[in-house]
Amino acid sequence: MYSRSNLAYEQNVEHAYRPQHNSNVRIHVSNKKAPARHKNSQFASIIRILVVACLAFTVLYRGVLITDKTTVIAEKQANLQALIASNEKLQVEIDRALDLNNVETIARTELGMRPAEKYQTIYLDLEQVDFVEKTAGSSFSPVGRTADAIIGLFSYGD
Repeated sequence: MYSRSNLAYEQNVEHAYRPQHNSNVRIHVSNKKAPARHKNSQFASIIRILVVACLAFTVLYRGVLITDKTTVIAEKQANLQALIASNEKLQVEIDRALDLNNVETIARTELGMRPAEKYQTIYLDLEQVDFVEKTAGSSFSPVGRTADAIIGLFSYGD
């Protein structure tokens, strides 16, 4: 409490500004912006959660795709290695089958063949000589060629 000479200051200042409480009067302050803000903040939170969930799903899905592709590649490489080993085995069998001693053994045992005798051997002379042969009656004049063409047409028609 203040002790001054003016009577206005003698009253309690705290009580001067305090509203009087009446039990019959109820004051309700309506703030319509508060629920709208609350709805917007809830909607924004839901959107953020959905975005984070989508990003997490994308990362997980990418990991699943990488794992699947890695598995497929490993299977293909194993299949390739098996095919390479099979090809090497077949190549060894082919080389063995093409061995001349093996061919001779199969010819004698399975086919009943035997080596040729001296009287059964025939030698051929395959040497060819290149030569040009000029035939009679060919002429290189334009009149001779025309006559040969006409004679050829008549003989073709017969």
